[in-house]
Amino acid sequence: METTSRGDVPKTLRTIAYISIPDSADLEFLLWDLQDAIAAYAQLSGTALPRPVDLEADDAGSVADGIVLAIEDVADDETLTAIEQALERFGGTGTRVYAAIRAAQEGAKQARGTAVRLHKACERHDQLWCGGVVVCAGSGIAALRHSPRMGLLRRPFSEAMDKLVGAVRMGCSVEHAQRLGGGNAVNVDGMVCAEPAVPAPIWRGVLKRLGAHAQSNI
Repeated sequence: METTSRGDVPKTLRTIAYISIPDSADLEFLLWDLQDAIAAYAQLSGTALPRPVDLEADDAGSVADGIVLAIEDVADDETLTAIEQALERFGGTGTRVYAAIRAAQEGAKQARGTAVRLHKACERHDQLWCGGVVVCAGSGIAALRHSPRMGLLRRPFSEAMDKLVGAVRMGCSVEHAQRLGGGNAVNVDGMVCAEPAVPAPIWRGVLKRLGAHAQSNI
């Protein structure tokens, strides 16, 4: 008989802590895109929108139902310490933990190790690792903020992010949400990977040009 892990049991997430470690334009973009999509789907379905936790509030007693971490694929000791502190401060027993990992365009090898370390950190805090997305875009993806969400450049990442949105809205793991939806796109310790739809040289050139254009408008 097949067993059901705790992360596969749906739970309504009323409060979510969105945390970027470290603070960067690229990671903030991933969290912004996720929250924007969650809000859009909540409006379309007429369901309640999870309340974001105020990260600056001096309230040690506030425990989030869910935590979404936006991190880089190479997590050094300082980053891992910050992640442990975030799990301890905002999470509690049974808190669902998701991640959006920005990785090098060449692939998700580094992200795989980081996802495994996140999984182990969740176990130490008796929290539930629920997977997430690996965005293999390299640096500079924040330059896509004003590009169409389902246009050529953003579409692969938006489709992956929508899988994370579905899991967060259901309050279960990304893998379980995919199984319920008939998909099978999870391939890195509960993570969905997304890569650019254009060749690497073109991708790097586009990001460089968009980034320069954004800077000129500041």
